[in-house]
Amino acid sequence: MTQLIRQFRWVQENADHMELLGDDESSDTEDQNDIDEEYDAYYSDMKSSRKETTREFLTRQFQNIVHFFVEDWFISAALGFVTAIFSIFIDIGIEYLIHFRNFLLETLEQYNNYAAFLGWVFYITGLVYLAALVCYGFGKQAVGSGIPEVKVIIHGFQLKNYLSGKTLIAKMIGLTLTIGSGLPVGKEGPFVHIGAIVASLLNKITAACQYNAFFSNEGRAMEMLSIGCAVGIACTFSAPMGAVLYGIESTSKYFAVKNYWRSFFATTCSAMLFRFAITFFVPQHIAGTITAYYQTYFPNEVFVVEELGFFVCLGVMTGLLGALFVYYHRRIAFFKRRNRIFQALFGKSPILFTVCCAAIFAVLVYPNGLGSYVAGKYTFRETLVDFLSNCTLWKQTNGSEGCPPHVLEHWSGPEGDMAPINSLLLYFLFYFIVVPICITLYIPSGIFVPCFVIGACGGRIFGEIISMIWPYGLRGIGQPQIYPGLYAVVGAASFTGSVTHSLSIALIVCETTGQLCALLPVLIALMISNAICAFLQPSIYDSIIKINGYPYLADLPPSRMSVHQMKVERIMVKDMYYITRETTYRELREMLLETPTLRSYPFVTDSRSMTLLGSVARKYLLYLIQRKLGPEPELFGHRRRSRTASEIFSTIHNLRKYSRRGSLAANGGHMSSGNALMTDRNISGNTLLPQSPLHEDQGDRSPLAPLLYAQTNQHEPIVHSLAKRAEILSKKLDMEEVAIDPAPFQLVRGTSLYKVHTLFSLLALNHAYVTEKGRLVGVVAVKELREALSNIYSRGAVVPRPRVRTSTFRLNPDQDLENQLMNGQMNGENTVDASTVRTPRVTIEAPEDGENEERRNN
Repeated sequence: MTQLIRQFRWVQENADHMELLGDDESSDTEDQNDIDEEYDAYYSDMKSSRKETTREFLTRQFQNIVHFFVEDWFISAALGFVTAIFSIFIDIGIEYLIHFRNFLLETLEQYNNYAAFLGWVFYITGLVYLAALVCYGFGKQAVGSGIPEVKVIIHGFQLKNYLSGKTLIAKMIGLTLTIGSGLPVGKEGPFVHIGAIVASLLNKITAACQYNAFFSNEGRAMEMLSIGCAVGIACTFSAPMGAVLYGIESTSKYFAVKNYWRSFFATTCSAMLFRFAITFFVPQHIAGTITAYYQTYFPNEVFVVEELGFFVCLGVMTGLLGALFVYYHRRIAFFKRRNRIFQALFGKSPILFTVCCAAIFAVLVYPNGLGSYVAGKYTFRETLVDFLSNCTLWKQTNGSEGCPPHVLEHWSGPEGDMAPINSLLLYFLFYFIVVPICITLYIPSGIFVPCFVIGACGGRIFGEIISMIWPYGLRGIGQPQIYPGLYAVVGAASFTGSVTHSLSIALIVCETTGQLCALLPVLIALMISNAICAFLQPSIYDSIIKINGYPYLADLPPSRMSVHQMKVERIMVKDMYYITRETTYRELREMLLETPTLRSYPFVTDSRSMTLLGSVARKYLLYLIQRKLGPEPELFGHRRRSRTASEIFSTIHNLRKYSRRGSLAANGGHMSSGNALMTDRNISGNTLLPQSPLHEDQGDRSPLAPLLYAQTNQHEPIVHSLAKRAEILSKKLDMEEVAIDPAPFQLVRGTSLYKVHTLFSLLALNHAYVTEKGRLVGVVAVKELREALSNIYSRGAVVPRPRVRTSTFRLNPDQDLENQLMNGQMNGENTVDASTVRTPRVTIEAPEDGENEERRNN
């Protein structure tokens, strides 16, 4: 440091004695002034640091400690505790509703069987109707699992009201009523959604700390959502470690390892509160039912090497069944949307179809009827305990290998003479058909637990058959026997992993069963089933995203050569809107009117060379038009439905920061959504990377500061005469005032589709420009990429089919020119000519099925 100071002093002392020639003199003088300023700033900082008193030092260290605990520990712990409290209340409510259902059935059976049947059906149907009504009243965002929506949000797209307090209330009440009725749905997806909502609300509560860059960082908000997902899984299973991994697998493509510990800490706090509540607050008769802990008692040598082939076969079977499950669910969802008969009956009333399905399910599972063949009276937790039990159902004894009588009663039919293997087979087929239908209803519903139970049932059937073929084990009497419960564990893990495309199920299984002896068979079957299903079908969450049409770029399946062979030049948009130095305000206005979904526009040298100079955000261009011409309501008529992650989590912070300068107080008016304040962060569009200089918080030193302050100093709207307006429209844009992003993300024409997909996923890009030696040749957006990969599982990557635009935007520039010339002559204006209305054009495709997605440059 001393040497650096001496060098600065030497430069300062000898600067006047240097001989400077020509133009180098001015540039060197400026460099010398910069060096002097940097030295003065550095020296002043050193002086100020030396003057720091002991009290100031202690105060600064105390603030650092407080920030450390609040930022890294307190918020994570609060997230774990709050979510766990919600989970405990929901679980207690579910258990009381189920107990009351069984009590009502036993009471009515003493009077009349018909009364018991009607009471059973009306109870289940009524609770499901109330759950659907709550979702309808508070918001449809509470319907479904919630994991697909959280996955989309984490990847940078905003879904309205999915993380609001109303959705939290609807999700909690609806989930309690749905599972309390006995409908075959799970709670892990809704709990993930609840955890994400709690994380989002905690983020908003810390708005008072927005002065700290830690809280205003969009990466922090995404990290909180990921932690909330992990806590939600931890509240479903007693598996805090597996919950973290599953939350990452199910919601994130890329995850920063440095954030692992916060997720583990939050899930640990959640598990600790669960244990504390069970010991002191939860009634003992339901304390064991609200924790998903299924202790198994397998011996250490639970399998022999010869059984590994059976586990491989089980993995292949569950992988195929998982792919069939995903495909069956997607066909049901499309049938409900496209079938004319269904639309005529239930299209306008999703609650009616939900109630009808609940009534049919209640009839089928009535314990004294058909439900006696499929254990209709028992919950998923009770049947799962039977599947994982360390006994053999086909051995009708009460010895060391046979199951006890109370277990056999569940699977022996109404008369007790039905073979347990047949009852298990009916149970598997029944819920394999019913569960995909139930998770499409207008209620909160999870997928993990039903798939876990179905897989355990299938594995139990497979293990019972193997045990029947080799009753004394593969090695004979006196050697390790075959345990069907082990196959149930393996089947549960492999089937769930194939449906969700996750491998962390292995760790969750080990944590919930309390044993590690089944880890090797679970891993073998899980990896095989996951690979098979991933090759055939997307995960159930990606399938739901595709069904709902969310703006999300799904993962690529393995072993698809087409994504490596196809280049970006085959899917890019070659005809684009762009801005040059010759663009007039009239052209800009017409361009903005015709492209309401574009977020930014490329800025090139001219129409011939097309050298890319940068990118200009639409928000700034809108303000520029409004500044020159006055209010333009038609330009703000369109509101896009999704924003980037940087915009979502920085707008509130920047609005508060600039409002403190008094600009809003001076105006005293309400600003519309289209005329919202621009900031250093949201003015630059969405092509900037997080490290861009335009994303820095520079305050008054920002190059955009005059523009940002000027937008709030206009007390009255600008009103021009028609002649003055025509004169302004004919002028060229002043590009010196434009906030240009000089480094938008660019690709070359030969970039493979695989690399494009990787870059878009890793950097959360919305679009990228394609250049060749600096010349702009095209643009590729998320929509082009999604269309090219829409049939990746069946046909591979394909070139998107061009479609003719059918929107209301103008298609005939010659007619537009004629109309403008006529209007100019009628008004006595001669400022309109052919060059004035020249607008670079592009064919825009009309969205399918009412989708409002960005097609060009967006």
